[in-house]
Amino acid sequence: MNVIFSLLYAPVVFLALMYFDIQKASLAIFVASLLWFIIQLKRRDITILFPVFYMLIALTAYFSEDFFVLKILPLFISIVFSLFLFVSYVQKRSIILYFANKYAPHDIDEEEAHYIHKSTLFWFFVTLVNIAIHLFAFFKPGMNFWLYYSSIGWYFLFLGAGIIQYLHRKYFFKKRSQDV
Repeated sequence: MNVIFSLLYAPVVFLALMYFDIQKASLAIFVASLLWFIIQLKRRDITILFPVFYMLIALTAYFSEDFFVLKILPLFISIVFSLFLFVSYVQKRSIILYFANKYAPHDIDEEEAHYIHKSTLFWFFVTLVNIAIHLFAFFKPGMNFWLYYSSIGWYFLFLGAGIIQYLHRKYFFKKRSQDV
């Protein structure tokens, strides 16, 4: 649901603002986020914060009557995610390692855990690139680039980074581990 909502956010905002004023568009986002929140209630994990965040942004846009608030949301989420990755790296409690341990089909040995922890820094830098592109999209006049990048463009950045990470792991880390 999180992926679907993030894909649809920018196009929905764009279309809503074509046909409605900022308050009606904000209200629509609030209602959609509230429904999302209700669906997320049964999960009982951190993902419940996403719809709450969208509801707060929608309320802020509603009362401020400024599109700026809706347009800045993808940038703000990127900044929060980047900080989250950085803090998890600095505290030596990598969120990536946490999920790797949770979902890996095998136990992760100490060497691989160290590699995964170090890769958190790589992903932090990827998120910084994402923030830079979001900043560009935010300040660029017009809506087309913002619409594209905020809805699907950033997925291509992360997909490309994922491919680089996969190739590095397969051809450098795994090869070096086998040679030792």
